Amino acid sequence: MDQEGRYSLMKSLYERFAATVRGARALAAARLRHEVLGALHQALQICGMSQSDVAQAVGVRRSAANQVFRGDGNVRINTLADYLHAMGFEADIRLVRSGEPRRAALEQRPIKYVSGDWRIRRPQATSSGIFLTGEGHQSHVLISWTSTPIGTTDSIRLEAEVHPLPPPVPSAERYMHLGGMKWTTT
Repeated sequence: MDQEGRYSLMKSLYERFAATVRGARALAAARLRHEVLGALHQALQICGMSQSDVAQAVGVRRSAANQVFRGDGNVRINTLADYLHAMGFEADIRLVRSGEPRRAALEQRPIKYVSGDWRIRRPQATSSGIFLTGEGHQSHVLISWTSTPIGTTDSIRLEAEVHPLPPPVPSAERYMHLGGMKWTTT
């Protein structure tokens, strides 16, 4: 069998394995393990510590630290966090569709993440208002506003309206008292 034939056989073996539930899980676990170990070793290299230094900082034997850096067994999330923290780092995890890292590598393109950073809240449409009373409660104003997101950006459009209110003063049950705050405009 020539080199081309071996490559297509290997490819089809991978695809057959990835097509099973058990195989897909095993591949996902292997990719995650690879990413975690890569991050641990990168942190170790960047921080300039030895495995012994990290073991001492975490409070474990050197052999236990060596097992973590070799990837022996299942490392708990808290253990990973402890080791990274001892080296001055934290982990950042983003979701990708199953098989995406391999497809991206084969197609020589960046990995496509499922969504943007979930920790960043995009602006939401909101409406609110505030009731203001002037000095000596002679004038009363209701200021209301609405914010609307603009497209898929982080920008918002803010529209505000000022409504002078004639006496009598609206009832206290309808509006929240802000305590002796003074509002002035220039």
